[in-house]
Amino acid sequence: MYTDIDIAIIGGGVVGCAVARELSARHKGVFLFEKNPGITKGENQSSRNSGVIHSGIYYDRGSRPQKAALCVEGNRLLYEFCGTHSVPALRTGKLIVATTPEEDEILDLYLARAGENGVPEVRKISGQAVSRMEPNVVAGSALEIPSAGIVEPTSLVYRLHTIAAKNGVEFLTGTEVTDVKGDADFIYLSIRYRDGGSETVRARVAVNAAGLEADRIARTLNPDLRYERDPVRGESYKFYGNSRPQLKLLGRNVYPTPELVVTPYGRHFTVGIHLTPTFEDRSYPPRLGATVTVGPKVVPAAEGENVAGDRTPASFFAARVQRYFPGLTEEDLSWYQAGTQARLKDEPDFVIRPDPAYPHFIHLLGIDSPGLTASLAIGRKVAHMVE
Repeated sequence: MYTDIDIAIIGGGVVGCAVARELSARHKGVFLFEKNPGITKGENQSSRNSGVIHSGIYYDRGSRPQKAALCVEGNRLLYEFCGTHSVPALRTGKLIVATTPEEDEILDLYLARAGENGVPEVRKISGQAVSRMEPNVVAGSALEIPSAGIVEPTSLVYRLHTIAAKNGVEFLTGTEVTDVKGDADFIYLSIRYRDGGSETVRARVAVNAAGLEADRIARTLNPDLRYERDPVRGESYKFYGNSRPQLKLLGRNVYPTPELVVTPYGRHFTVGIHLTPTFEDRSYPPRLGATVTVGPKVVPAAEGENVAGDRTPASFFAARVQRYFPGLTEEDLSWYQAGTQARLKDEPDFVIRPDPAYPHFIHLLGIDSPGLTASLAIGRKVAHMVE
């Protein structure tokens, strides 16, 4: 005997909750299974996100069309949602700075890409203009991106969760999906509950939003799928902008020109070690605080490793940032956090697709950055796929 449900969502991070919220507006009988003890207790990727609201300027429509489209749409939807539901979010703007002539040429490529992707109001500015906007930042030129910003990730997940729950979604935390099978009509989920009990749930439709475990669940259902996670960890430090005049920032995200990172499983362009403002607290209306995060540095992680591992020394972060923020020293930095990304090997884009053998099972794979920004757009896309 099976317990029958209409729709199952595996994973309760920001993407899973965004999918739940979107589906709950159209369907009854939606169940979300999350193996961690709570939705907003800090155990998943979303709670360790930097909170940057990306603009969509980084993603080539040729190699990363899902990221390019969903980030731009998600940016707009996220500001609308946060304003409506009192989630701390600020349109801080972003500067991508160039410190060499070679980097200045790269900025031109990203300026063109901003136009291709529909990122609004991006312009190239001089080093003098940078100094007027952020006096402690040194650059020869920069791109100014007004649509970038920050959001408080835990508050966002909490609000998505509460709206979906109010709409009737059943959230089962401490509940692990241990096996997945399918036939022409249903998806069968083997469930282990927090009390040790187990059962098999039969769903008409299932959505795999399991983050770091999504590739494993996909292969469990369909061994012919070859998606596999590229385990990388992002490490960040922090400093206090009010501790010395040389560290004062006026609230913008400040990024270097993108750089190439090589892991054992592929080559990736990273946005580089950047400066991100943070909120004073989780209150609304939001207020910027004194803490500025520095990072992340993306490093290879052992398979199965989450946030542990040898830390990159603070001196590395200081040296990289001093090129455009010379007042920062190693002594200013203290450890902030580490988080593992759901990146895929040999696949730079989001993979959002029905399973080829079981089209009523929808995979959300490789939802790394800009997954937080794109989360509401992903939820909307999945809802259309379910329809």
